[in-house]
This record gives sequence, C-alpha cells and structure tokens, in this order.
Amino acid sequence: MRVMKNLAVAAALTLSAAATPALAAAGFVALEGSDSTALHRDIQYTPQLFKYLQGSSTLNVLVFNPSGLQDLTGITGGVGITNVTSLTGVTLANFSAIYIESPSGCCTANNTVLNGFGVAVSAFIAAGGNLSIENYVGGAYDGVVPGGAAPAGTIQGAGVSNGGIGGGPGCTDNEVITALGIAKGFTQPPVDGCWAHQGYSNSYFGSFGYVDLIHADPAYTFADGTNNGSSFLAFGGTLGSVGGVPEPAAWALMITGFSLVGVAMRRRTKLTLA
Repeated sequence: MRVMKNLAVAAALTLSAAATPALAAAGFVALEGSDSTALHRDIQYTPQLFKYLQGSSTLNVLVFNPSGLQDLTGITGGVGITNVTSLTGVTLANFSAIYIESPSGCCTANNTVLNGFGVAVSAFIAAGGNLSIENYVGGAYDGVVPGGAAPAGTIQGAGVSNGGIGGGPGCTDNEVITALGIAKGFTQPPVDGCWAHQGYSNSYFGSFGYVDLIHADPAYTFADGTNNGSSFLAFGGTLGSVGGVPEPAAWALMITGFSLVGVAMRRRTKLTLA
C-alpha cells in the first residue's frame, strides 16, 4: 500500500508540475511583410494578427507608429489596443505586445525607431512580451532583432533598403499559410490586390531560429538563388501559442515522472513474485 501511495503522489506531482506554466517565459519577435493591417485594413487578417500578438494575455497591444497614427480601432477582433507615436514615457510592462506600424500604413518600417529603446524592449520580450514589426527592411533595431541587420538580398519587396539583390514583385496575393501558421490561428489571406510587400529569406532567418508562418510568393528570389521565402516569420518564445498544450519542458517532465512510476511498478512486481 505504501508503494502504491508513493506512486500516486509521484504521478500527482508530475502532472501538477507539468500543468503549471513556466513563469516569465520569453516572448517572440515577428517580422511581417503584410500591409493588410494599416493600409488595407483587412477585417479577416487583422483580428488574427492581433490575437496572435496578444496570446493568452488580457493586456492591450501597443500600436507604435512613429510617423503618424494609423488607428486600427474596430478591426482587431476585440483585442484592446493603445496607439502611440512615441515610446518615451511608455511603461511597456502594461502591454502584451508591441506592434510597429509602417509609416502611413505602407510600405517600410523605420529601422531606427527602436534606437534608444533597445534595452527596454529587449527586457519586455524577455519578460514574455511579444514584438511584431510590419514591413521589416533589415535594420538591427538597436539590437532587438536576433541576427542584427540582415545582409543584402535576404529581403525582397517594396521599399527594401538592404541592397535589393534578387527580384520579386513589389506586392503580391500569392502567400500561403503554413501548417504552423494554421496552428497559430491564421487562415488563408484574402485577395486584397496587394496583400504582402516583403519576402524574407528562410535560408538566412532560419539560421537564427525563425520559423515560417505565412509562406511568400515564390516570385521573390533571394541572394542565395532560392525562392524559399516567408511573408511572416517569428523567433523565440512560444511563438504566440495559447492555452492547453504543455510546452516541451512540461512534456519531458511528464514523461520522466511516468517513467519513474513504471520502473517502481516493475520493481514492486518483482518483489511480489519473489
């Protein structure tokens, strides 16, 4: 009886630990090649994007447009947003995510807007906040973006400022949601006449751990000669996963716990037979 009681306690502790989320899990960084938010104001894609950014938090998403406000109120699917044109004096911990808009909604994000805020934004991400940059064009963003400034030819599309080696359309509607993108709540982008304006080389960004959520039009050709691009990729954190699914560390803990239970039961069976 004592052995069985110990086994039950061990199993309960394992499940309890696995069900308890890790505290202060790091957030993610996402690079978005779409203008379906501020420019096209698409009512299908925009709510999906903001729910992805907010994740399981109930805090507002901070919408930062340093070049003039593009108000997205009413098209975020109920996700609360706070609009700002400066990060000065903003307490980032009061928000679930930061979304950096392109100037006037299209077509290039200012790659210096985080200069001077890198320490605060990096701490925000480390504490679980998410960051998404619309129409990222290759700047290092004061060290916030993993990998630093992207080399020439790894980004294509409208407003590319990193050398523009290769080719591709200025905008396209030929994006395809990946399996991971579907798992994160995205559905096939609508035809807006010009859905995405940037394509990112998966060969380059993948080397830092970025994963592809929305695959780019294969018409984008990168410096390495491939057409393997993304219109939306993310790095780090849980990539915006919400609810119910244990993280890898939790799965490992559960497997270890149940393995120990199995070993103990086999040992008890041998003792009984003896």
